[in-house]
Amino acid sequence: MTNWSNIVEQVNLLSETAVLITVGAARGSTPRETGTRMLVDGSKTHGTIGGGQLEYVAIDAARKLLTENNEAQFQLLKLPLGPELAQCCGGYTELLLSKINKSDGWVTDLKQALDDNLDAAIVTTLSNTGINRTLQQLDDQTTTGQNTVNDCIRSGKPLLLEDQTKADSFELIEPLDEDRFTLTLFGAGHVGRAIINVLASLPCRIKWVDARSEEFPKTIPSNIEKIVTPRPIDIVENSDPAGLYLIMTHSHQLDFEITAALLRRADAAYVGLIGSETKRKRFFKRLNLQGFGDDKLSKITCPIGVAHLTGKHPSEIAISVASEILTVQQSLISGKQHDLRNQGHKFG
Repeated sequence: MTNWSNIVEQVNLLSETAVLITVGAARGSTPRETGTRMLVDGSKTHGTIGGGQLEYVAIDAARKLLTENNEAQFQLLKLPLGPELAQCCGGYTELLLSKINKSDGWVTDLKQALDDNLDAAIVTTLSNTGINRTLQQLDDQTTTGQNTVNDCIRSGKPLLLEDQTKADSFELIEPLDEDRFTLTLFGAGHVGRAIINVLASLPCRIKWVDARSEEFPKTIPSNIEKIVTPRPIDIVENSDPAGLYLIMTHSHQLDFEITAALLRRADAAYVGLIGSETKRKRFFKRLNLQGFGDDKLSKITCPIGVAHLTGKHPSEIAISVASEILTVQQSLISGKQHDLRNQGHKFG
């Protein structure tokens, strides 16, 4: 479980206190990444932090926190993933176990923020004075370290800030909107549908654009926005900056027009154009005649997908393209996270 909405939903169903398990530090090879959460109550668990012995130990510790020590509000587990846990990952992880109840002030604030669809994050601070959770909204100028919080909210990626001068002290910023990326997909044909099937289960949002309403399936996942329009260029012009785009319509001319519109915007993080090397050469020649130089054309990825995966089946293409998109997005996030960690943000 990595979604705050699910956390709130489950907590509100409980009449008792539960324990929220959150992955903090995750170094080396670990089952899940920083910010992964699961909920444990007296009889059930919701979500997963990776399974195996690590999860078993965490659940056992959570139940003991609920039953054996009514005063303690949290516990920090430091777990090397080696022979002690019968896991060969070889990494190291820290798990924050903290009691949670639907009457907690931060849970109430969180529910309201989710209901209001606010751009915000939960900021958890652990120090020698205890644990504190607060809701911080985007561009809240009254809060210290707001630039770091803003960047986390915009990236949708949790960030762990550790105080190297103090043991067991850190700040964890967890955005409410945890979509890893937003993609605009032009084309609802067989390859487009296959790509949706692959990507829809990931924490992302996709704008799916086509003029042909009959091409869309009857049931569409909640994180997919179906857009039926005869003018896809309008979608390009009204999109947010630094977006990811895939172009695979039923028309080469329409593909060309969308590609040119994206190059005119000059702010896309990824422009993937389906097609062969021959299509690439023809498009690049036409685009060059329209005034787009090599620096602009270098922004286009064509053919799309991982180079060594050459299968032509729609599902094979979809897996290859999804791998490429995730690689691009991970590099963007890694660069942003590196910048955040070097801002010198202090807490405590």
